[in-house]
Amino acid sequence: MFNLIKNKNFNEEIFFNRKELGEILNIYGSMVAKGEWKDYAIFINKNVVGFDIYRRATEKPLFQIIKSLKCKIGQKYCLKNQHGKVIKYSSDLKHIIYVLHKKNLRLIK
Repeated sequence: MFNLIKNKNFNEEIFFNRKELGEILNIYGSMVAKGEWKDYAIFINKNVVGFDIYRRATEKPLFQIIKSLKCKIGQKYCLKNQHGKVIKYSSDLKHIIYVLHKKNLRLIK
């Protein structure tokens, strides 16, 4: 006789999925290759997961990509600058990545 274990939390998002993490690491890798970014950190708590991007490991994060895990409708992703100011809210990670591309093209020139 088999008993099925039912985990109510199994279908809940608890991290970036593979596609999201791939998109983030793609831009991160290209900026590391250009010498603009040097380090990153990933943080997670009950309500959010985030990817911090550093120019130098000893500084505050240059950018933070934050995914709200409890967001049902609307702005699931957020991009913050090093001062904690929100640059962009979006329901699609591609919009956040696009803003990072634009901002970093201005930093390189």
